[in-house]
This record gives sequence, structure tokens and C-alpha cells, in this order.
Amino acid sequence: MIKRFFATLFVAFFLMGNSLPSQAHPHSWIDLETALLFDEKGQVTGLWVGWLFDDYYSAFTLEGMTPNAQGAYDQQALNQLAEQNLKNLSEYSYFTFIQADGQKADVHPVTDYKTFVENNRLWMEFTITLKEPLHPKTQKLEYAVYDPTYYVEILHAVEGDPIQLIGEGAASCGYQLKKPEPPQELSLMAAGLDKDESAGDGIGVHFAERIEISCQ
Repeated sequence: MIKRFFATLFVAFFLMGNSLPSQAHPHSWIDLETALLFDEKGQVTGLWVGWLFDDYYSAFTLEGMTPNAQGAYDQQALNQLAEQNLKNLSEYSYFTFIQADGQKADVHPVTDYKTFVENNRLWMEFTITLKEPLHPKTQKLEYAVYDPTYYVEILHAVEGDPIQLIGEGAASCGYQLKKPEPPQELSLMAAGLDKDESAGDGIGVHFAERIEISCQ
């Protein structure tokens, strides 16, 4: 049976810290894919988020679970893991922060998700639905996906098409990826943190990618 997910995502990362090759933050890595969702009116209604967890976290999470002859893991167990994972992440906005004119957008609890194992790495995807649609032609719209404590580094995948704008209303829109530029002293501080230390919830934003949306 798959290892029971812990009270919060951070606890799991902390407990696996002894097996990681580095003692500096971050301690785990996620390859990210995102897709901003548009309706036919050109309004943004939500954000699809895909996470591919690193080898270390995947191995830790899948420990004790044996794939079948076809190499597939028990889907019910994977679904239970994802449900607990998302429940814990809901306290932290699912590590997903959408802003319009500098104000955080309100979202519904996540109910749409999917998870599986690909090449021994755990994949989880979920859809965040906005309580009110956003208007990218009249509002300054941007989003970022990051761990506020920077215990986990979340960056868009370097291969494929990791950022997409989806829907009929997205035709006149584009995006710009803003790479993080953390101050040198902050990078040095993060590099010096042990696995049982935290710099608080304010450090992660400095290491986050930001996606800015523009529509004509």
C-alpha cells in the first residue's frame, strides 16, 4: 500500500530530507506546466496546473507500492494520495497565485484532478476555477506557481510547450515569462538553510516565475 500522505506537504518533504543530495533550499523540485483557460468572451475562467515531481519525492511517495505486470500503479491509491495532497495544499492557495490589477483572485476549491506515474515520476494535474472571471483586456493579469517557503522549487519545464493559453477567447492574447531575479543575499541565505530550517513564507515569491498576460 502506498505510504500514507502526511499532515502537510511540507512534513513529507522534511521527512525525506535525509535522502536528498543537498542540505540547502530547495529540497525538492517540480517541473511545471500551466494553461490559462479562456471562455468564448475572452474572459479568463481558471488555470490548469500540471506537476511532475522529482525522482526523490516520487520514490519516497511510492515506497511500498508495487506496480503490476504492465508497470501501472494502483489508481485508487494514487487518487487518494492526490486528494490528500490537494486538501493540504488548499491551505496554501494550491501554491498557485493569480492576480488581477495587483489583487489576488478568489478561487473555488479544487475538485478536478488527475494523477499517474510516468517513468517512475509522480504526475499530478488539477484545475483551479475562478469565482469570478477576469478580463485580461482591461485588467493587468498575471499568475505564479511557487512554494512560499521555497522548500520546493517549482519552475516551468524546459522542454515541450509548458505554458499555454486555451479557449476560443485566447486567440488575441499572449504571455511573457518573467524569470526570478532574487537578491544575491537572499540566494545565499536560502543556500545556507538546513532541511529543518525555514526562512518563512515570504522567501518563495523571490524565486518564482511570473506569467504576464496581454490581450489586444
